[in-house]
Amino acid sequence: MFNVFGDILARAYASQHKVISIDNSVAKLHYRLTFWMLLACTCLVCSRQYIGEHIRCIVDKGVPPHVVNTYCFSMTTYTVLPQGNHSHQFAHPGVQPHSDNERIIRHAYYQWTPFVLFGQALLFYMPHMLWKIFEGGTIRNMVEGLQRLYLRAPDDNDRQISGFHVYSQKSMSKAVVNLHKQFQLISRFRLNRYWAFMLITCEALNLVNVLIQLRVIDRFLGGSFFSLGRRILAGNPGDNPFEEVFPKVTKCDFHKYGPSGTIQLHDAMCVMALNIVNEKIYAMMWFWFALLIPLTVFALLWRLITFLLHSRSERFNHYLLKETTGTKMSPVDVAILTKQSCFNDWLLLYYLGSNMDAIVFTEMLHNLATDLEEHRQSPDFEDEKKPLKGA
Repeated sequence: MFNVFGDILARAYASQHKVISIDNSVAKLHYRLTFWMLLACTCLVCSRQYIGEHIRCIVDKGVPPHVVNTYCFSMTTYTVLPQGNHSHQFAHPGVQPHSDNERIIRHAYYQWTPFVLFGQALLFYMPHMLWKIFEGGTIRNMVEGLQRLYLRAPDDNDRQISGFHVYSQKSMSKAVVNLHKQFQLISRFRLNRYWAFMLITCEALNLVNVLIQLRVIDRFLGGSFFSLGRRILAGNPGDNPFEEVFPKVTKCDFHKYGPSGTIQLHDAMCVMALNIVNEKIYAMMWFWFALLIPLTVFALLWRLITFLLHSRSERFNHYLLKETTGTKMSPVDVAILTKQSCFNDWLLLYYLGSNMDAIVFTEMLHNLATDLEEHRQSPDFEDEKKPLKGA
């Protein structure tokens, strides 16, 4: 007897502390891996920008070095893009005398890099936060309720074991009947239609977010982000994207008044130690986005496939439920589910199956399929198929 109650208590405790999944693996790449990766990059950049030495400028003795360092960091630096390939004639690419017909590239992004990275991290978490607010613990509450509902006491009396209510066989049968009636009510009035709609909307927002961020980062880096990864992979010795987008050495012009009031120009050469970190971050981001975007598109296509096949293919449903729960479902139950469930109900059942004990889910699905078939054969079924008044 004690072994029976111990097993019941262990199963109830496990169901209460199980991690409940309310979305797919691709969504987790957005709000978990990418979110924490961007936060780590934010902390890394902040540690170099506000704690370490991020810029060091070389200037003549007429100006204090710390003044030039502060000025050049806040007022931006620049590099020169010469006409033709003459970089070998100068000590550092982009640091050279320039004429009016040569292009100047100003670099101001490094001032905003930590704020942009932090904003990116928040945007990657936003779709999940919206979905979590709307979902409101529906899956967790249903899973915990169903798991406890199917934990049966060995006699005809209900039990209270360490705070867990364990039903007797008689009480469980009544509760199962009430549960199935409530599920049919939800299905009949389409009370769960917005559940599936919001889930798919948030999955689509993941794709929209990463595409918008791709465009914003390209503008942030002066139109160089789209081609960054391709130029890195090309490995052209005469085309180093890091030296153009993330230069390690830049120029800075500092103006001040001389003794007679004449404006004096002090030409400074600045070593941008921070760009050693920035180039690694954005190179990694380019390749990660190149992987994340196809995965997100595939996840949306998979959602479309499930929408098209959930009511057409028994084999598809049987395979998917078997892979989700790890156990084989009754072909009869799967056939009834295929014919009589809408996509909203099917998707809700799919997430219940992925979070519940396989034995409990199989029994619940069997009882639900039996009720659906009995309801289909009832005289009131044709009346319920008619649209509701005012709909």
